[in-house]
Amino acid sequence: MKCKPLLVRLCFGVNLALGVVGGRSVAFAEVVLREVDGGPKYYSRFSNPLPSDPSFFPLGVWFESAVDSNADLDKDAGLNLYVALTSDSKLYFVQKNGMRAFLQESEWRSNKTALNSPVAAGWLLSDETDMQQGPDKGYSTLNNIIAQLPQDHRIRYANYGKGVMFWEPDAQAQRFVNDFQDIVSADIYWFTDPNIAVGTEGGKLLNHGRPLTPTQARRAANYGYTVDRMRALNVMGGAHKPIWNFVEVGWPATESAAQNARAILPAEIKAAVWHSIIAGARGIIYFNHSFGGPNRSQHCLRDPAYAEARAAVKSTNALITQLAPVLNAPFADGFVKASTSVRTMAKFYNDRYYVFSGSKDNEVSTAVLALSEIDSGTATVIGENRTIPIFNGQFSDSFSDGNAIHIYRIDSK
Repeated sequence: MKCKPLLVRLCFGVNLALGVVGGRSVAFAEVVLREVDGGPKYYSRFSNPLPSDPSFFPLGVWFESAVDSNADLDKDAGLNLYVALTSDSKLYFVQKNGMRAFLQESEWRSNKTALNSPVAAGWLLSDETDMQQGPDKGYSTLNNIIAQLPQDHRIRYANYGKGVMFWEPDAQAQRFVNDFQDIVSADIYWFTDPNIAVGTEGGKLLNHGRPLTPTQARRAANYGYTVDRMRALNVMGGAHKPIWNFVEVGWPATESAAQNARAILPAEIKAAVWHSIIAGARGIIYFNHSFGGPNRSQHCLRDPAYAEARAAVKSTNALITQLAPVLNAPFADGFVKASTSVRTMAKFYNDRYYVFSGSKDNEVSTAVLALSEIDSGTATVIGENRTIPIFNGQFSDSFSDGNAIHIYRIDSK
């Protein structure tokens, strides 16, 4: 580690440095490079695998149809995966657009076209079995589903919900996360769920069982905490399989605005996606349905009423795809320490460090980011056409609200 004017090497068996963040001294350990969950070649171990190419990052849409040229709109939005397809879908349209699909076993396992299709990358075992059936019956159901699957060594995927996130003890929740599938996700809609703030739900995870305030509940950082919870359960089983995360794009609840439901806003979509990724999510699934509100739809990312949401998804997907090699590169643990107002993730790719940062709370803040191996240089803010000078191993930046996300490429002198 380089010595710096504000960063001093300590020799106590490990190399540390002292930096200043927000007026406080902080200790750095040596930077440790850590692979993404499951490793960069995780998908290649399966039949008909998702690409293990570093340029691929899974961007899926939930339970969409592929029956005609409307499927072209999905490709145009930057999506590359269908996570469940309606039973009338034609895999031709999936293949034509260079996309893949996880097929729900209950509707597709006896379909010879699907069994022979190169676009059928995996099987969706079930959705929210933890909520609908609870542990004992849920475990049995999943085992029965697996027993009926073709022995084709395709990826097995399942999604969970409030059972594993809030309601079930860790010992039961971790069995759902660890025992049945190769890729796992959870769908918790912090911005739109009318009940998420209660003490038995979001308050259980984030506030020791006490209800959350609206400001605490409706924040982008919570999507990252969903990923944290799933990883903590995954680690209990001794594994590090890929964890994906859901982000809603419409009004998913059936309740009205008077009942505390609403649609997600475009800026919130972007921030929720990036906080999921900052927490280590290896894939994003967009929930494409609005069951409430003024514009009910099963195809939000195609529906003109949701044009602004679609634009937010499209631009976010474009940036994710641009940065996919960075996102698939190792984490650089210990490279950055930041003010408590933001959450950060550091990556090391092609001999450069990258820092991803997002507001943790719904307020304006100025964050100081201290870097452990950089004395001076420039932080180029990707997608914002600006740069920030790095002096004495640190730089600062403003975050306008709870949806503020900044991504930096670090260039040292």
